[in-house]
Amino acid sequence: MKRVIGGLSKRAVLRTGYGAVLAVLVFAAAEAYRIQSSISEQHLEIYRHYVEQDKPVSVLRRNLWLANIYIRDFFIHTTPEQAALLQSQLTTLRQEDDQALDQLARVSTNRGVLANIRRSVDEFRAVIAPLPSTMLNQPNEAQYEFLQREIVPRRFDLYGTLLSLQAADQQRLQESEREFSDARRQAARRLLIILAICLLLAGAVARFSLGHAENLERRAEKHYAEVEQARGELQQLSARLLEIEEEGRRTLSRELHDEIGQALALLQIEISHAHGLLPGQPEQARERLRTARALAERTVQTIRDISLLLRPPLLDDLGLTPALQFQLEEFLRRSGIRCEFVEEGVSDDLPDAVKTCVYRVVQEALHNCEKHSGASEVRVVVRQLPDCLVAEVEDKGRGFQMNPQGKPTLSRGLGLLGIRERVAIAGGSLVIDSAPGVGTRIGMRIPLAPARKEVNA
Repeated sequence: MKRVIGGLSKRAVLRTGYGAVLAVLVFAAAEAYRIQSSISEQHLEIYRHYVEQDKPVSVLRRNLWLANIYIRDFFIHTTPEQAALLQSQLTTLRQEDDQALDQLARVSTNRGVLANIRRSVDEFRAVIAPLPSTMLNQPNEAQYEFLQREIVPRRFDLYGTLLSLQAADQQRLQESEREFSDARRQAARRLLIILAICLLLAGAVARFSLGHAENLERRAEKHYAEVEQARGELQQLSARLLEIEEEGRRTLSRELHDEIGQALALLQIEISHAHGLLPGQPEQARERLRTARALAERTVQTIRDISLLLRPPLLDDLGLTPALQFQLEEFLRRSGIRCEFVEEGVSDDLPDAVKTCVYRVVQEALHNCEKHSGASEVRVVVRQLPDCLVAEVEDKGRGFQMNPQGKPTLSRGLGLLGIRERVAIAGGSLVIDSAPGVGTRIGMRIPLAPARKEVNA
């Protein structure tokens, strides 16, 4: 089958393709969210590690600077009170240094530099711890010599060790940033690959969908063309059937009028002659001849009525207007409904198809009016315009309900359907306007061929 590919219908293939595209999109969104979360966590972890490691180093550097300030103040004012203050200040700094070293030991990964810092801090403490007692009564020269010999070298040594740790932290931070950038680039590359796969899959599905849609459109157009062709053939067949029907009616009408009607008329004449030749015969024979003559007269009238219903000779001999006038007179005689006929510029040599269509539509409309409307008056208008023939049949009867498509809500039999079919075959348009209690108007417009107009001109 054309709609089956590898055992799967095109619809199933499309569903699978759309499902795959959606699945890849969902996976791409989830992967993007995971990448973003991972990047954010990594960046936060790097920042947190740097802050946690930089904070104790900053405390150690600050305390080193404070210790030098406290020692300087002590050397400027070497008094017992200043010595006690220095001892208290050094004790506080020692406690803060111990806490900073403990915190640094927890977060730092550079164990060698951390050991050097501990050694330098311990040496610096060992030098400055006895100062409040050993330098209390020393002269300025001895204090200055002690400061230059013991304090300054160890201070620079400790400060250099702290700088080396900070440099190591900076290097570690840079390495982490590079790793972070590499991870971000790899994540972006993975995401781009996923999106590329998604685009390729979406493109394949879209191409297949467009092909399937074009195939369906071609099949629909082909089917529509076949339907239109069948419709045209049916219209041609219907038109041909109507022509055959009208031709049959015409032939039958002329046969009834010319053959059977004339035979019955001769029979009526002969009965009249026979009645005149029996002056002395019994009254019973005269009565039978009178009955036969009346029967012949009724039969002749019936044959004429049937002939008119089948095909009025006036339509072929005199044209549309006299045929419609005669039809309205017969309608008035038969139904008692008053008729108004308006004719404007109708030619006597209209095409036979146009004359037949208008006559039959008016005939069916009058029949429906007599049967359903209950109207007391009907109006028929026929106008010939330069390019078309317009006819209207209007009554003020009961009317009926119309649907939005302009058709009766209830079935009105085959009459209106036959009217529509006749007008459509003639290439015209039909309008039916009705409402309960308002009446009914049937209007039609049939185009006239330009060639016909030129000939008439």
